[in-house]
Amino acid sequence: MITLLLSHQWKAFWRSRNSGKSIAIQIFIGFITLYFLGIALLLGFGLKKIITEVFPGQNVVTVFCGFILYYFSFDILLRFMLQELPTVAVQPYLAQNIKRKQLVNFLNWRSLFTFLNLLPLILFIPFSITGIGREYGAGVALGFVVSIVSLCVFNHFLILFVKRKTVINSWWMVGFFVTVVLFMAGDYFKIFSLQKVSSYLFTGLIKNAWLCAVAIGLAAASFINNSKFLFNNLYIEEMAKSSKQKTSNDYTWLQRFGNIGDLIAVDLKLILRNKRPRSLLMLSVIFLAYGFIFYKPMYFEKNMLGMVLMGAIFITGMFMISFGQHLFAWQSVHFDGIMASNINIKTFIKSKFYLLAAFSTISMLLSLGYGFVNWRIIPIQIAAYLFNVGINTIITIYIATRNYKALDLGKAAAFNYQGTGAAQWLYSLAILLIGAIIYLPLGLLISPWAGIIALGTLGLISFLLQDWWMDILTQQFILRKYKILEGFREK
Repeated sequence: MITLLLSHQWKAFWRSRNSGKSIAIQIFIGFITLYFLGIALLLGFGLKKIITEVFPGQNVVTVFCGFILYYFSFDILLRFMLQELPTVAVQPYLAQNIKRKQLVNFLNWRSLFTFLNLLPLILFIPFSITGIGREYGAGVALGFVVSIVSLCVFNHFLILFVKRKTVINSWWMVGFFVTVVLFMAGDYFKIFSLQKVSSYLFTGLIKNAWLCAVAIGLAAASFINNSKFLFNNLYIEEMAKSSKQKTSNDYTWLQRFGNIGDLIAVDLKLILRNKRPRSLLMLSVIFLAYGFIFYKPMYFEKNMLGMVLMGAIFITGMFMISFGQHLFAWQSVHFDGIMASNINIKTFIKSKFYLLAAFSTISMLLSLGYGFVNWRIIPIQIAAYLFNVGINTIITIYIATRNYKALDLGKAAAFNYQGTGAAQWLYSLAILLIGAIIYLPLGLLISPWAGIIALGTLGLISFLLQDWWMDILTQQFILRKYKILEGFREK
């Protein structure tokens, strides 16, 4: 039965009306996948030499064991962003005479065919042979490989379960991100050492290969838990619930802002009810934790505040940048109706401006906690925030008036290049270049703080001139309105 269902999926792919585009995209992704797998394979065989050179005088296997949990922690985040739920594939079969257990097994097996499950095998198995097998024996190496495979399976089904729960209850997503941030903060502030824990567990595994049974048990528990959840919720009505949100929430608190508030409410519903913008929102929340990467103590010690500023611009403006690339295209399906209705164009543009500014404000407030790491992060983030809401929002809306490509809101954000053209790549480049042009002259000639103050001040001035900017952006939109409408009608 599983083989039959897989063959149906294969036929559906080839018979799709958009199979030509799908094949081209899959070939492109395939080349990227092979490239990264090739790098992972070379890295796997070269790990022993790399560790010897980077950590001279230390035991290679002990150092390697210390980084395994770091990899699988990052793997969890990567899976949450990239791993898709294959639930929709079985919807046509729910009304057929097929046992639910068979459908659950099909979903489980189908989900395993992913690049994320292949990567750790290619990375760790070569080292297990060259670094562990030769020194400790084939039995130990086999137990080690079994543990790696089991942890990979554990992560795979754990994330599938968490993502399915977040569809039903958004508090699961909040809990997931809070757990991730607390976990990262605990390791960053040295409340505990993930490296020491990882080294202790996996060196213990090498000494007692039978402990791989623990990893197998974790994988089995994750698989059974996910299967039970699917078995109990694999009904047409349950799946319909996951694809639609409550319609009773009209965001009445936004009505006090008049027509602008009503338009923002429509955008909020669009973001929360559709897969692709909702995925971008989740990715932006995850990106808030990237401060642990950008805000390194060495940057403050060496007065490299430009690096910190670049991180602050992306952290406080990630959703604005990613969502704003397709600002009008998100509504491409019903854009004709919007333009045919009695909506003032300037009010429409203003609603987009305030929506982007609001998300930047939320990102800035949520990231203020980095002030506990170093108080200098707070003024840098405020300057980056002012630059985002004052300058980058204007650039975003201006670039959006030149985007004529429609979007499919049902697809996930990761590895999805639909609606992406030259204008979007130029937009990303413009964000970096304009910030650099403002910061670098004063930052290099006077001091980094002079560049940061200049960036924030210009952002504030631009924000105060928003009415003037809205008039210019309205004119630009009106000039290209019919090109946008024509582009959105193309499929």
